[in-house]
Amino acid sequence: MITFFPTPYPEGELLYSILARYHVRSGNISPKATIEELFGSRSVTAVVDLPANIDSLISNLPIGNNQTSEKLIMENTLYPFYSAFLPPERAKTILQSMKGNSGVSIHNRIGVMASTIEENRYIKVCRECAIESLKTYGELYWGRSHQIPGVIICPKHKTLLYDSKVFIHPYNKHEFIPATTDNCTFNEEYIISPNIETVIGSEFIPKYIHVVDNVDKLLNHRYPNKPSEWFFSQYKEGLKLMGLANTNGSVRQKELREQFIEYYGESLLEIVQSSINNSDSSWLSMMVRKPHKTVHPIRHLLLIQFLGITLEELWNKENGYNPFGKAPFPCLNAGADHYLKPVVTNMTIRYDSKIKRPVGTFSCSCGFVYARKGPDSSEDDRYKIGRVKEFGEVWESKLKELFQMNLSMREIARRLKVDVNTVKKYGQKLGETEAELGNKSKDNLINKDSFRNKWLDLQKQYPEKSKTELRKVNSGLYTWLYRNDREWLNSNSPKKKQITTVNNRVDWEKRDVEILELVKTIVDEILNSNDKPERVTISRVGKKVDKLSLLEKHLSKLPRTNEYLLQNVESVRDYQIRRIKWAIKECEKVGYDLQWWRVAKIAGIREEWIEELREEFENICGGIF
Repeated sequence: MITFFPTPYPEGELLYSILARYHVRSGNISPKATIEELFGSRSVTAVVDLPANIDSLISNLPIGNNQTSEKLIMENTLYPFYSAFLPPERAKTILQSMKGNSGVSIHNRIGVMASTIEENRYIKVCRECAIESLKTYGELYWGRSHQIPGVIICPKHKTLLYDSKVFIHPYNKHEFIPATTDNCTFNEEYIISPNIETVIGSEFIPKYIHVVDNVDKLLNHRYPNKPSEWFFSQYKEGLKLMGLANTNGSVRQKELREQFIEYYGESLLEIVQSSINNSDSSWLSMMVRKPHKTVHPIRHLLLIQFLGITLEELWNKENGYNPFGKAPFPCLNAGADHYLKPVVTNMTIRYDSKIKRPVGTFSCSCGFVYARKGPDSSEDDRYKIGRVKEFGEVWESKLKELFQMNLSMREIARRLKVDVNTVKKYGQKLGETEAELGNKSKDNLINKDSFRNKWLDLQKQYPEKSKTELRKVNSGLYTWLYRNDREWLNSNSPKKKQITTVNNRVDWEKRDVEILELVKTIVDEILNSNDKPERVTISRVGKKVDKLSLLEKHLSKLPRTNEYLLQNVESVRDYQIRRIKWAIKECEKVGYDLQWWRVAKIAGIREEWIEELREEFENICGGIF
């Protein structure tokens, strides 16, 4: 049993760091002497992220120390992050392995070894945190929130993290190495770039910060473990609400990939080691299929944020695809006593492949059946009708009652929230004769002369105005005549004025010259910009000159512009080489050594291009790298 144990620093100190501080204070020279004192064994490995043998450590702590195995694991290791999306039984098994002495298989079972997201090479550190730590405690320590792969900024200060000189997997696997001012030097060579804008792009920084904030939440909040199917169903619901999956759950993979890349940007996805290719076997495509293997937590967070789901909603929201909200729904039968009351419980959803939206059909016990397109975007949408499929007996009974009250068809239509033609159609169905229906229109006959006279007076008042212009002056008058006296309206309105035909033929030669100048200017701006390079493509140039549609549809009619673009658009390889040249200049600005790994990261070179472009880099630098 040891005689003392360092108190963990409150802002998420790694257990590895606590044990390293013990090693320093103990005065031990040999790392194995330290691990024997701590664990009662000389074979325990010093692990940064997911250590084992915690029960053995607890059993050797001084009498009166209030630490527990679970408290140390939850507050001072990366277990809360890596276990967050695991099923309950597997998370429990891994927790027991960390408490016990079977640490060999932990990384395999938690999914770290199988993931394409690689571990950090060095323990990372935040300069601002280090300054605060030295001021408050007089020493440095390793923070756990800085050690997540893909996290390159401090969750607290939002400043870029530095690589320390300490390897995650050092030569001596039994040694706990403390954070010191010697191995945390904060020189520029230990940082990916002097500013985050260079790495990600300013428009994507808020999204990246949100991802990092969610990483921090996973570390510091106890979210209950759920079955894999729980998360899968939440993701499917989110995709349906975004129109990226139909009601049966079939995902439109191509659109999902395109929107996902557009949302995050390629540079951000490269930073978190989650780039997406165009195949259906990308990690994103596999993730929205039936769950069958562990997915890295950082990728869960990327998808969650893209779908607009908060972590609290993800863990607490009830499953179910509800594009129209939850039952009961209001009955929209204006002829029923329960009009607008929430009494409809029968609702079916189908997916309309033409409009790519769900369509809900609502059937009330009164016989009234209506449908509308979804998803609902506000509470008001619940009271809208797209189309009435059946009016039902209650509505027809009310219609008959209103006929017997000798009301006009227009008044009946107003009360039943339908148009006059519907009243006429169902009136005939209920046995009303043409004569009877004609009597219902007597208000039209009485008012017709009055409306006609008003229309003629309006023309006298505004003799120069056209029919369309008169309609704007008194839209209500025009609408009544259009619906009830259209033939007279057309015969007694201002005639169309003779319009002199103008030759609107496009002078393509002139337009070609004009567009060419615009295109040249934009291409020059793209190629000579000091900002992170953009690839020269017809699409990008078209967007920048605000002529995308013209270049896509009529480029063949612009021969000069077409020839210029063919000569200047960049292949992917040419674009990557230009990015390398830009990254070299960025390194030279701040005095970095021109190392290939750093240039490739700043340039945002994809993994599949790394080896192929190394030779280009060496040629540019004259063999110095």
